[in-house]
Amino acid sequence: MRALIIVLMAAGIAACARGAPADETTATDAGASYPDLQSFCQGYAQAECSKVVMSACGVQSGSSCASAAAAACLAAQPQGTTYIAANAGACVTLAEQTYASTTISAAQLQALAKTCGTQLFSGPGPARAQCQTDYDCSAQTGLVCVIPFGAASGKCYAPTMVPAGGSCAEDSAVCAEGFYCDPTSKACQVDASVGLGCNPGYRPCSDGLTCAGSGPFAQCAAKYTDGHPCTLDTDCAGALCDKASMQAQGTCASAITLTPLDAACAQLRAQ
Repeated sequence: MRALIIVLMAAGIAACARGAPADETTATDAGASYPDLQSFCQGYAQAECSKVVMSACGVQSGSSCASAAAAACLAAQPQGTTYIAANAGACVTLAEQTYASTTISAAQLQALAKTCGTQLFSGPGPARAQCQTDYDCSAQTGLVCVIPFGAASGKCYAPTMVPAGGSCAEDSAVCAEGFYCDPTSKACQVDASVGLGCNPGYRPCSDGLTCAGSGPFAQCAAKYTDGHPCTLDTDCAGALCDKASMQAQGTCASAITLTPLDAACAQLRAQ
């Protein structure tokens, strides 16, 4: 169940003091259909084990596929979080749309991350609690983990959005998309573009770029294009490193096309 695990990992990335937080979604009446985590995972598993996905993955038994996918879903709940039944319907509906095809784009995985992440699993932390990811904070009350740029941890806040050039000195400040909170000036500055100097703890690169090199010689460069070897999704311009089952390295892609060898299929065959 690689997609749901990716969803939970992606949504757990802290808001940091740059970039806008995910849009809030309106709670549905899905609580009646998925009143607890087990019923949600069964619904998500049914969506993932569609006929086209099972055929592409070489899975013969619908019941074994659903059982394996549901078990992976239950195991994927972030520790210490509370399941929000009212938001489950939107997640399952999106999963049904995503798994109606054997080709799944990075954009679809990102949409799942937005809908099936902290909107579905709310953390325990109240305002100003220490945090390392959004799952440490109470999403039900609008809190995210705001981490100062370059720091390893932060605090739970309802983020205060700051425009370009604005002051980000407050702990709850989050710079607009494409800007970061400069640790020296405490103002929202534009992310570095191709060829400009960068520093992972001081000045980040724009979306689609990576900070290549080290020390004073580090510069922003384009991420790997489709077809290039990769290890992490963040290595790739398409935001997806497609890996075969049990392999640490893969190939950059803008979408995955399911085959029996793909890691996304392996867990559907797990017993």
